[in-house]
Amino acid sequence: MPHSVFRDPPGEDTPRARILLVDDTPANLLSLEAVLEPLGQELVLARSGEEALRELLRGEFACILMDVQMTGLDGFETAHLIRARERTRYVPILFITALSRDAAFVTRGYAQGAVDYLLKPVDPDILRAKVQVFVALHLRGEQVKRQAVELAERRRSEEAAQRASELEQQLMGIVGHDIRTPLSVVLTTAKSQLSSGALEPAQQKAFERVERSGERIQHIVDLLMDFTRSRLGGGIPVIPRAGDLNELCREVVDELQVARPGRIIRCDFSRDSLHGVWDLERMGQVVANLLDNALKYSPEPSAVRLSTWEKPDAVFLEVHNEGAPIPRSLLPHLFEPFQRGEDSRELARTSLGLGLYIARAVVEAHRGRLTVRSSEAEGTTFRLCLPRRADARLPASGASDEGTSPAPMTA
Repeated sequence: MPHSVFRDPPGEDTPRARILLVDDTPANLLSLEAVLEPLGQELVLARSGEEALRELLRGEFACILMDVQMTGLDGFETAHLIRARERTRYVPILFITALSRDAAFVTRGYAQGAVDYLLKPVDPDILRAKVQVFVALHLRGEQVKRQAVELAERRRSEEAAQRASELEQQLMGIVGHDIRTPLSVVLTTAKSQLSSGALEPAQQKAFERVERSGERIQHIVDLLMDFTRSRLGGGIPVIPRAGDLNELCREVVDELQVARPGRIIRCDFSRDSLHGVWDLERMGQVVANLLDNALKYSPEPSAVRLSTWEKPDAVFLEVHNEGAPIPRSLLPHLFEPFQRGEDSRELARTSLGLGLYIARAVVEAHRGRLTVRSSEAEGTTFRLCLPRRADARLPASGASDEGTSPAPMTA
């Protein structure tokens, strides 16, 4: 039976070639094996022409060293069959024999496709040198093949990325203009009718539904626009200006409590004001998103807590809610797009799963950090850490986040 011989491999990551040794005399195979062992390649031994053909079906070889005179298929017949197959047509064959030095006999060997015809006794150093040339050529060819495959794959990836970018840009145009323009007309008409005071009760309810639906569509459009901007590589743009983070939080809380009159949001601020330079409109979007998320995933009677405090190099904001913790399997992917918690069907219909993704993108545009921790005992807490200025940098991750906030003051 044929077998492979592994001798002192040059290293796990070093590519190796396979060399097929064909001889019906075991002693000759052992001799060839000993001569070629120092090359550190994989040696495959075959004891007949038939076995050699079977081995060639199982894999590729850098070269074949074959005896001419064998029982059954001799070397010339085996070489002829090897050359007849498309897959093996160009595998180098070296004949090794002591049968004849006659020129006509040697010529026949070359006619069968041999690249060399070696007469015994063969000098081991010369044999190794010849085989090493074919091994080097084979390994170089394999490297070129791998590089060609990698290049083709890279080109496919680049083309796919280009198509995706073009599609996202088209989406930006559709969402930004083709949807927003008629939507603004719908909202303006609904608001105008509602403010006229001349509607019947049924008409009043109808226009209120139109207004709510329009605002919902507007929210989805804004999310898709932000998502597409962030995916296009430029990130979400921010326009920093001086402001008070606590005042911003109060405004957001007031708006949410009007929309959700039955829920409680407690504001715990370590100071009355918390000044810095940020994009307040974008930060309002983040705070509203975190609070809305906390209200959605917490029990109705429970309160949601919004806390802020400061350190010399940064300011902090936390949103905490009670209720079932976020599943451990979801935590590593929570800030990825289109991720949602194990919510009800109703929440699934009203959420795209983009809110947390966009919130983190906005925070990162301010060079800040947004993290989450969640457990059965403590509930769920989102922590936001921001530099005082959007153009400043935080210290190394975790350096400013350590410790808890100072004793808060209820606002």
